[in-house]
Amino acid sequence: MANDLLIAARPDSAEIRYRTRPYVCGAIGRWEPATLRRLVAASPPGTSEVHSSPTAAVWSTGALDRWKAASRSGYFWGCLADGTAPTSWIAAAEQRMAAGVEISQQGAVLHTCGLGMQDLFVRRHGEALYFSVRIDPLLEITDERVHVDWTAWASILAVTSPLGDATPFQEVRRLPAATAWRAYGVLERLGFEPAWLDAEPTEKLSAADILDIVAEHVGRGGRRTAITLSGGWDSRLLAILARRRRRRMVAWTTSNDDGRDRDIEFARSVAAALGLTHRVLIPGPDAWLEEHSSVRRRINFQTTHHAWIMPLARALHRHGGQFLDGLGGDVLLKSLFVTKEIADAGDPAQQRSLLWDRLAENRLRQRTLLAPGVAAAFEEMSRATFNEVTARFDGHRAAPTLGVLHTRTARAIASSAQWLLAPEIDVRLPFVHPDVINAALRIPLSAKVGGGFYREVLHAANPDVAVLPSTNDTPPKGKRGARRQTAPSALAAMARSIRDGGNTGHLLSAELRLALNDPDALSLIGRSLIGMRVLTWASLLGEWQVTYAERLESPEFELH
Repeated sequence: MANDLLIAARPDSAEIRYRTRPYVCGAIGRWEPATLRRLVAASPPGTSEVHSSPTAAVWSTGALDRWKAASRSGYFWGCLADGTAPTSWIAAAEQRMAAGVEISQQGAVLHTCGLGMQDLFVRRHGEALYFSVRIDPLLEITDERVHVDWTAWASILAVTSPLGDATPFQEVRRLPAATAWRAYGVLERLGFEPAWLDAEPTEKLSAADILDIVAEHVGRGGRRTAITLSGGWDSRLLAILARRRRRRMVAWTTSNDDGRDRDIEFARSVAAALGLTHRVLIPGPDAWLEEHSSVRRRINFQTTHHAWIMPLARALHRHGGQFLDGLGGDVLLKSLFVTKEIADAGDPAQQRSLLWDRLAENRLRQRTLLAPGVAAAFEEMSRATFNEVTARFDGHRAAPTLGVLHTRTARAIASSAQWLLAPEIDVRLPFVHPDVINAALRIPLSAKVGGGFYREVLHAANPDVAVLPSTNDTPPKGKRGARRQTAPSALAAMARSIRDGGNTGHLLSAELRLALNDPDALSLIGRSLIGMRVLTWASLLGEWQVTYAERLESPEFELH
């Protein structure tokens, strides 16, 4: 076993390289050749035609998976689950967790996956729906200016991502979980209920049973398999299971820039116990400054998360091979963000309200950082969208877990695996396999809240590793240490983005606007967690407005 300490190199490129997952775009409905040409021209180099018919056009940078059943056939991409070839668009969406297009004599269907983990953006123009896995190409299909979707920006501040079908642009929508658009003469929206929503809680499913189901989807992998090993439980469980099937595996750990770096400390002991080759990558002091713009573009400016992981992602891009990621494990097996109060709430509306409060983590409570009325307006907008998205789970025994999965997990957290690690490397997500989702939702919520059930799973996997300290133990005490995001150069870059970002400053309080020009005052605001969250969001919005200034119409937010 080796324990290597590495220093991250400066970023070499912000370009996305579609190595393991293709870029895909096209249209369904009565598409116009001239409009499609504009879409393709705005797409990455190497995008070529895969299919063309009167009701569907599909272009891609690489080969797409195909299925055929009777008179119907389809293309699908971005599979998050292994399995047999699908026989319908619903099967592709639910069983393979893929996006795709179904083609038949009647027309075409464009679909996303059952959990909404796939970024699939659409823009309606004329009698067709144009689509892309990236937002930018859809902005170029016409010369018309586009508009700010302030509901999306309200939720990016409140719960760290847009909700439902929202994106930062009003004209561009994102397909929500288990939905599709059908073009059979006219365009209409479709939806379906994934089988895991019918999962009934049972006391018969043990921790050992869950362990076996997760293990089945960890797979054997190739010779070069890597995993990011944090101080939490998800990566720890996957590392235990993967180690059983592989002689050699590399574990990577990095600083998450939280001012504590317990991940590095705890991951070392786990790696040693499992005999893993362990590489610890320490980003340079200017890593946030160097990486934040690249990260924001890669994730379409849709979340305030993930800048800290980009140096590690670049190292893994060079490493290649297969990579294991624990996305969704803590939500499914520990009911992350779900407290006993939320679980026990009898009224669905109250339960949704409490869950939004938990996800928002007081981001809108410090109202002195925002202009008068902005925090209240943003909260109202975000709550309304959250209720609309999660009301479909009212009465379900796992409603809070499903609410977290379909909002924060799918819209904010998944973008790290999907757009920072992939598409350069082959990322495997065992916890979001339909079999695992189905099994996890059968575990009673009361058993999972607080982490009791997850501890049982870890002990069943490896009792010696299960008892090692983790970030799920008692919260740390004392002040946070220095963070790269609070360095004077990083704060100055945030202030510059806010000042340059059109009307972004008008959303902030007079006190915060003055601090943008006073390094000492700005540093004081950046020391508080809420202050840093507002600054990060405002700089994200400001940089977005600068980036798209020539395309945006009337970007100012108006209180009503």
